[in-house]
Amino acid sequence: MPHDDIGAGRAPRAGTARPVDRVLDTLRRDAVTALGGVLSGFWSSIEEQVRLAALAGHDYMAAQEDRMAVLDLSHRALELATRFRTSIETEFDQWAADRPPPPAAAGLSLMSEGELEVQLAAQQIIELMDHQFLHPLAALDERLDVLAARLGLEGPRANPLRPEVPVMAFVRLFQADDLPPGLRSMVFHQFDKRLPAILSEVYAKANATLEAAAISAPASQGAERGAARAPAAGATSVPRRGAESWTPDGGVVEHTEQAGSGSSRPSAGTAYGPLSSGLMDVLAAHGDALGGAPATAGQRGYRDLVREQLHQWRERRDAGAHDDDPGSADGTGGPVLSMSQLLNVARMMQGDDPSPYARVLIGDDRRQLGDVIRDELLRGLRELGVDPEQTPLRREDEDAIDLIGILFQSLFDANDLLTQARDIYSRLVVPYLKVALTDDSMFNQRGHPARKLLDAVTEACDGNSGETAQDRDLLDHAGRVVDRVVDEYESDQAVFRLAASELRERLDQQRRRAEVAERRAAEAIHGRERLQQARRSVNDIVASRLTDRPLTAAVAFFLDRHWRHYLTQTWLRDGPDSPRHVAAIGVGDAMIQVDADAAHALGSAVADELLALQAPLAECYSSCGMDANAARDAVARIIAALAMPDTSRTVHAPQTPDDMEDEPQDATLRLVTGDTPAFEPTIAARMRQLRVGQGLRLIDENGRESAARVAWISPLTARLLIVNRRGIRKMVVSPEELAALVSAGRVVVRAVDAPFDEAMKHLWQQLNAANDATMATAAG
Repeated sequence: MPHDDIGAGRAPRAGTARPVDRVLDTLRRDAVTALGGVLSGFWSSIEEQVRLAALAGHDYMAAQEDRMAVLDLSHRALELATRFRTSIETEFDQWAADRPPPPAAAGLSLMSEGELEVQLAAQQIIELMDHQFLHPLAALDERLDVLAARLGLEGPRANPLRPEVPVMAFVRLFQADDLPPGLRSMVFHQFDKRLPAILSEVYAKANATLEAAAISAPASQGAERGAARAPAAGATSVPRRGAESWTPDGGVVEHTEQAGSGSSRPSAGTAYGPLSSGLMDVLAAHGDALGGAPATAGQRGYRDLVREQLHQWRERRDAGAHDDDPGSADGTGGPVLSMSQLLNVARMMQGDDPSPYARVLIGDDRRQLGDVIRDELLRGLRELGVDPEQTPLRREDEDAIDLIGILFQSLFDANDLLTQARDIYSRLVVPYLKVALTDDSMFNQRGHPARKLLDAVTEACDGNSGETAQDRDLLDHAGRVVDRVVDEYESDQAVFRLAASELRERLDQQRRRAEVAERRAAEAIHGRERLQQARRSVNDIVASRLTDRPLTAAVAFFLDRHWRHYLTQTWLRDGPDSPRHVAAIGVGDAMIQVDADAAHALGSAVADELLALQAPLAECYSSCGMDANAARDAVARIIAALAMPDTSRTVHAPQTPDDMEDEPQDATLRLVTGDTPAFEPTIAARMRQLRVGQGLRLIDENGRESAARVAWISPLTARLLIVNRRGIRKMVVSPEELAALVSAGRVVVRAVDAPFDEAMKHLWQQLNAANDATMATAAG
C-alpha cells in the first residue's frame, strides 16, 4: 500500500479532498438524508393510531397514558430526529477512523419488562432486515472493503449501513419510561413498516455510487462473503459442548439469536418468516445444488421456496413407494380439483368427529397427520360423487395439507400437551387447513390472527393437567373459544382474532397469578436455604464447644438444645456477623466457663457468673418458646448440677437434627441410573452463567419436550428455580445438577420461542433433512 495513503481516513483539509474521500462523503450524506426520512411524519401517524385505539378500546387510563406519552414525543420530534441522524453520522465516523473502536462486550444484565420488550423488538427487526437485504448487503460489504483499502484504512470494519445501525439508533432515542406498553407496540410496528423501503433505496443508491466510482470486489470474494453472511440452514445458537467460549442463549432476553440463523422471528407485515429465512440461507449457500443461483434467491417467491422444499420432503418420505404424475400435480396434464370443491369438503369435515387426528397426535396412529387429513378429504370427495383419481388435488393443496400436518405434530412434540389438549388440537385441524388453503401468509406473518390463537391455545394447554380450579377453568375456556372457531369460521379471520384476544386476556390474568406463585416459591426456597445455612453454621459452633470437653449433663443439654436454637434464631434474624449473634455465642462460652469453674469448686465465681447470665439466659429460653416457669425450672437444674463439685462430667456428642438435610431431589433428576450422573466442569461453569429468564427445553423419559425457563437463582447457593411456560415449578437444581441433566440429554439450554415459532423450526428441520438427503444422493 502506498505510504501516501496511510492515515487517509482522517477528514481531509478543505480543497484537498480526493475522489475516494468525496465518495465517502456522498455515501454519508445520502444515507443520513434517506434514513432521516424514517421519522418524517412519524409521530403524527402514531398520534392518529393512538386516537383510533382509544375509541375502540375500553381501558381509559391506558389510553390516556398512551396519549400523553405520544404528545410528549411529538413535542420532542425535532430533537429525536437530530439524535437519530447524529447516531448514523457517528457510525460513519467510527468506520472512517484510523482505529475503529473495538466491539462492545456482550454482557448479561437484568432488564425491566419494558427494556426487555424493546430489545426483543429491535433484535427481531434487525434479523428480518438482514435476511431481506442479504444480497445487496453482501455487495455493499465488498465495495466498502475496497473503499477502506483505497482510503488507507486497516483492520475489519463494521458496515455503517447495516440494518443494526438505524434500528439501534431508534432504540437509543427512548428512556425506559418513554413508551407505555400499548404505545411501544405501535411505535415499533410503525418503524418496522417504514424502514425496509428506505433501506432498499439506501442500499441501491450506495451500491450505484460505489459502482460509478469503479469500486467493486472480485467475484470470488463476493461468493465467499455471501456464504459467510448466510450460514447453513439448520444452524442453531445452542452452544456445542467443548467450545472455547460460550454465551447463554437468552439470559434475561428471551430470544437473541444472531442474524442469519435459520430461526429468526417474523413480525406482522414482513415478507419472510422463520421457514423462508431458512430457505433463503440454504439457497444462498447452496444455490447450484438447488438449481437456483444465490444472486436471484431473494427475488423468488415465498410460496415457490416452500413448495420446492415440500416436494423434496415428500419424495424423501415416500422413498419411491409411488411416483406422482407430474402433469396432474401441477394442473397442466388434466383436470384438477377446484378450490371451491375442496373448501366445500373441508366445510363439511369441520363439524365431523376429530378423533382420527387426535389418534395421530397422541401416537396411537403411526401415520403422518397430513396423510390422515388427505384420506379424510378424499373420503369426503367420494361422498360428494367426485372421483379423486380423475380429478386429483392440486400440488399447492397437497402442500397446504402437509404443512398443517407437520405443524400440528410439531406443536404436539414440542410442548407438554395432555389429554384435554389433544381434543382441543384435533378440533382445530380442519379450520387451520382451510386457512392454509386460502391464505398461506399464516406461515410467515407473525401477527396473523390464526397464528396468535394457536400460540394462546398452546400456552393455555402446555403442562396443564387441570389439577387446580384455575387450571381447569383455563382449559375449559380454551375449549370454548376453540368450539366457537369451529362453529363460526367460514372465511372471516376475525373469528381467530377475537378468540385469541379473549383467551390472551385470560392468560394474562393467570400469568399475574403465576408471577405471585413464583415469588412465593422463590421466597420459600430462599427461606429454607437460609435456615439450612444457619443450622450448618450453628452446628459447627456447637460441635466445636462440645468436642473433647467434659461437661455436666445439664450444661451439655442446654448447649445442644436451647443454645443451638437461640444461635439459629439470632443468625436468621440479625445475621452471622451481627452484635446480637456474637453476644449469643458469648452466652454459650460463658456457660462452659461456669461449668469449668464449678468443677474447680470456685463457688463465688460461679454465683457471680450465673447472676450475670440471668438476663441472657432468660432471652435464650424465651426464644425457644419457654414461659417464665419453664425457664426457671431449667435454670434450677443447671444450678443444682453446678452446686456439687463432684458432679459427673463427660464428653457429649452433639446431635444432628433430622431436618438439616436438603429438600428431596426433584423427580426430574432421578435418571435411569437412579443417581444424578457425573457432570462436566465446563458445562457446570456455563450453567453458572445463566440468568433469570433463560429459556430451557426439558425432555422426559419418553423423549417429549416441554418449554421451561429460569424463574429465580438463589443468592446463597446459586440453585435455579425452573418453571414451565405457566409458571409452575418443575425443579430446583444446582448448576452441577443442571450440567448433569444437560450431559444426559434431559435439558437443552435454548431460548423459548412462541409455540408457533417453535413448531416452524421443527417443520423446517424436517423439510431440511429431506433436502440434505437429496443433495447427498446427488453428490454420491
